[in-house]
Amino acid sequence: MRGKLALLVVVAVAAAPARADSGDTFTPYVRGLYNYDSNLFRLQNDQAAMTQLGTTNTAESYHTLGAGMNMNWRLSRQAIKGHIEFNRTRYDTYNVLDYDGRDALLQWDWLVGSVASGDVGVTNTSAQGSFANINQPVSNLVTVKSGYFHGDVKLDSRWKLKTGVIKSESTNSAASRQILNSTVDTTTAGLQYRTSKGTLVEWASELSDGKYPNRQIVGTAPVDNGYRQWDHGVITTWAPSGKTKILGRLNYTKRSYADVPQRDFSGFTGRLAGDWSVTDKTLLELALYRNIGVVEDNTASYSLNQGVDLSANWRATSKLAFRTKLSYINIDYTGDPGFVLTAAPARQDKLTTLQAGLNYAVLRNTKLGLILEHGVRNSNQALASYRYNSAMINLRSEF
Repeated sequence: MRGKLALLVVVAVAAAPARADSGDTFTPYVRGLYNYDSNLFRLQNDQAAMTQLGTTNTAESYHTLGAGMNMNWRLSRQAIKGHIEFNRTRYDTYNVLDYDGRDALLQWDWLVGSVASGDVGVTNTSAQGSFANINQPVSNLVTVKSGYFHGDVKLDSRWKLKTGVIKSESTNSAASRQILNSTVDTTTAGLQYRTSKGTLVEWASELSDGKYPNRQIVGTAPVDNGYRQWDHGVITTWAPSGKTKILGRLNYTKRSYADVPQRDFSGFTGRLAGDWSVTDKTLLELALYRNIGVVEDNTASYSLNQGVDLSANWRATSKLAFRTKLSYINIDYTGDPGFVLTAAPARQDKLTTLQAGLNYAVLRNTKLGLILEHGVRNSNQALASYRYNSAMINLRSEF
């Protein structure tokens, strides 16, 4: 599918007029990042650190150097967008974690007359996976490849028909994490209505088919984590005033497992988010959500996540901006098939993070970023709780 999508983009470029608009943009850039983390492997205490690392020192730092290019190329009424970056990350102590990563995107924003529009594209990323549930210096390069197509057809001035397909493939380099390798095919369909005041209301339906080629051993039984998931719901975008905006989605979600029906899930999921421009320079954001997601756990194949995010943004000057964010998430590991009999309750984590950062335009094309973060996870599972502090400095320059 990815090859076909890429071919469509190439064909579209070849078929378009040779003259490009004056606003065509090819922007190369370089960037450098330095990160310090007081507890990179998310260990609970000194005893756990000594067991996993052979030392009570849980701190680690690393740096990343990257170079890439962004593209925004207009051909008549069509637009070709692209991004490519190659980067190298090197750790100060645990050199086994060093890796070369990439991040690439190619997308065609297509338009047919005044009736139909959409996009088609491919992405490819490769980066080190999370250590939150591995708790040791095991290198696991996670590669995610996807291809997608979205299309909108106007039925009249108020109604619009929407459709899309997405294919995503995720692979893990570490042998112990390859049970998480997956391919997910998603098909979407929707009918959108725009009111006279600009409010959008959409009925949306989504079908996802997840396949896991490597079976997971739970107890002594090999388990196929493949699933099929339906999401039916309503999406709305409403601007009560010029300073406020509300976005919401409410779904009824049903996920079923052919191999282990004990893991089946059904219930309401969704997200409600609001933005408030307090002043021209200050923006407050609030989001509430409930969803199911992939987890890296030896018994559960998914978790039920319920959380809240609160953010504040302040643009002090044209060159300096500040941002703070407080997040709280309750994670229930409800995807346990129950093959292992135990009197212990199902795992439940509560994760709180506080983040503060700034962005400063050092020069017209050079930006400096700083992010400080504090996180705490409390869990009812032994040795799954942790806390950490981290600091990241990022410098990026465009040409």
